[in-house]
Amino acid sequence: MSTTQENPSSNIQPKLVKKEGSKNEDAWMANGIFVIVVHIISAISLITYKPAIRTIWLTLIFFQLGTFGITIGYHRLWSHRTFTARLPFRIALGIMGTLAFQGSIKWWVLRHRLHHRFTDTDHDPYSAAKGFWFSHMGWIFTKPYYPRLKLIDASDLNADRVVVFQHKHYVILALFTGIFLPTCIAAIWGDALGGFLYAGLLGRVLVWHATFCINSFAHWAGDQLYSNEISARGNLLLAFMTNGEGYHNFHHEFPKDYRNGYNLSDYDPSKWIIWFFYNFTNQVTSICRVPDNEVRKARSNMMLFEAQREREGCDWGVDPKTLPIMAYEEFQEKVKNEGKEWLIIDDFVLNVENFKTSHPGGSKLLENYYGKDSTKAFHGGLNNHTKAARTMMAMFRIAKIEKRETEL
Repeated sequence: MSTTQENPSSNIQPKLVKKEGSKNEDAWMANGIFVIVVHIISAISLITYKPAIRTIWLTLIFFQLGTFGITIGYHRLWSHRTFTARLPFRIALGIMGTLAFQGSIKWWVLRHRLHHRFTDTDHDPYSAAKGFWFSHMGWIFTKPYYPRLKLIDASDLNADRVVVFQHKHYVILALFTGIFLPTCIAAIWGDALGGFLYAGLLGRVLVWHATFCINSFAHWAGDQLYSNEISARGNLLLAFMTNGEGYHNFHHEFPKDYRNGYNLSDYDPSKWIIWFFYNFTNQVTSICRVPDNEVRKARSNMMLFEAQREREGCDWGVDPKTLPIMAYEEFQEKVKNEGKEWLIIDDFVLNVENFKTSHPGGSKLLENYYGKDSTKAFHGGLNNHTKAARTMMAMFRIAKIEKRETEL
């Protein structure tokens, strides 16, 4: 997920398909200064200013609206086209997106598509391969140079009048919705300063870091249930923080699905809202859902991978090909004359000295087969042993019996 525009306080949209000139450098510096100043003011506000209770609620409401503007609008609608929506719903999402102070729809989407196309590489705008700090917010303070941005398709964005209008008037829209509006609303109950500091500035910081966590934490901590080809992971805590975006491993494997939380029980309010508007209004006209069979195949492949990795970490005993060959007569002699606690199963000599007291049937039963071939007894003659018993048996192999002309 992308974050702030190079210059939230100007209408400059830098051309990042070539090395930056002075304008781009100014935009980069202004962006970094803006982010730092907003953080400082927000931190001081938390320590020195106590807002009204209604202002706190207003802050939470504006945080949620800004977050949904990113998750439902910028991300699932415009970046990945996981659903289609009518003009009124798109307008609402475009306005809500300006609350996040993360750049215009077009600016955000192009970089997010670049992130998906070149995940974890040098062409990823906020690559997790460059470290946690860089992917979280360090990339904001790095001069941007995206030579492959020109490869990203923007035709759908240029054809959407909501995107075009918001891109053209982004700065004034963002300042109005994110700063002026909460200040005016809080002024109704006499806390205009609190509306500015909390619902305005602090609210923007909260939305920023919720988004940043997807760039960083969701590529660092969590499960990989559907793919391990890239660093994306699933994290329930992040899902709570970001209205469902935390199931990042599923999303990177199936970016066209309108759901980030695939399972019915997954916490994904963004998915629920899209589903509601699709089923009970005419504002969402279609949704994209990956066939369950494809999801099951991805999950099965990962389970096989995990099983193979677990299997490789187990001790399965000595490779039979490396075992010494022992004559049957030598085996009997060792047991009779040296008191070896050995027996034979499937033409392998087993040393059960350290196992006899753990044998479920008791040590006496094993002792009856010392110096003998107990294959028939092991495979159903006396007891039909479990698979676990058969794999454990392999741990006791010390030799392989030389082929005999007759079976004993």
